Amino acid sequence: MVFLMNHEVYSISVEIHGIPKGRWASMGFTGTLTIPDDSDLEIFRIHHCNGLLLCATMDCRLVVWNPCTGQITWIKPRIRYNSDDIYALGCGNNKSSALDSYKILRCCDDNHEMPESEIYDFSSSSWRGLDGVTANCFIECNGVTLKESAYWYASDEKETPTGKFILRFDFATEKFARLCLPLTFQRDRDNKSVLVSVVGEDKLALLQQFDHRVHGLKYSKIKIWMTDTKISEAKDLSWSNFLVVDLADDNLPSVTSFLLDEEKRVAVCSDAVCSDPDTEDEDRSRIYIVGEDVDKFVYDDVSTETWPNQPFLVNYIPNLVHIEKDAPIVEVQKKRKRQEARRTWHLTKVVRRV
Repeated sequence: MVFLMNHEVYSISVEIHGIPKGRWASMGFTGTLTIPDDSDLEIFRIHHCNGLLLCATMDCRLVVWNPCTGQITWIKPRIRYNSDDIYALGCGNNKSSALDSYKILRCCDDNHEMPESEIYDFSSSSWRGLDGVTANCFIECNGVTLKESAYWYASDEKETPTGKFILRFDFATEKFARLCLPLTFQRDRDNKSVLVSVVGEDKLALLQQFDHRVHGLKYSKIKIWMTDTKISEAKDLSWSNFLVVDLADDNLPSVTSFLLDEEKRVAVCSDAVCSDPDTEDEDRSRIYIVGEDVDKFVYDDVSTETWPNQPFLVNYIPNLVHIEKDAPIVEVQKKRKRQEARRTWHLTKVVRRV
């Protein structure tokens, strides 16, 4: 498991032991993952796909990193990146493990100087606009990638209760689609968090968190759903209830990410507690285990960085995808021309023989 906190990336392990009504949980840091030759780099956001991490930095740069091999490649913008850009890393051909099958989606609003959506294609080492392809909605959470698609919770610009959905971007077709939310999703709630997560190799989970009152006391309700069918076999999404819990409101103010353990029926959640000048409380980063029979903080410490510091959990699975060292686009183009010249020479030679 990987944990982004204080603009750094850590490897952690979370253990849940015991039987129902007697469980206990623990967490430990197993290492700090550092991008080679840049140990002071501040990472703002990460997106995981097949063992690769796409990292957006505080100084508005973009790097793809394989923590398993330590290899990186910096992704240069056509003009510039913005701090509010939405990114996703995906694979246009899920059967291929080569880096040139990967793509980066960038959704931006750059005062109309750039297209609203663009793709970085590793096969050409360059960006290209997606003309006429836009999300046309508000993306309201960090996305996740599963198979050949990225997913987010999103809403229409009109912000009506019915205008909420799961947004999908297919890296193979390079098109957006809107998918259904669970039937029991409470669309009219003033949500504290709505998040999407990956479960195993072929399922999605959705978390909704909102405040409600029971006998006059304020609680934070967390509802979690999981897809019934494999993503690869479904044209739309079908959901089942996974977990519903009520927590004291100050226990888990606002979930920033979550992962599910389907077998043990628990969720591992991260949250960020903002400082309060009135009480002199400091910013804190926390990890929380929640289930029908377990409710426990396994990590709670003062944040060493100020906003925007949103702790984020990733179920990282190592992969030996090879990342070549950065090569200028001009060099890539020259290499292509040499390859085309060799093919032309070969075909000419074959024709002459015939």
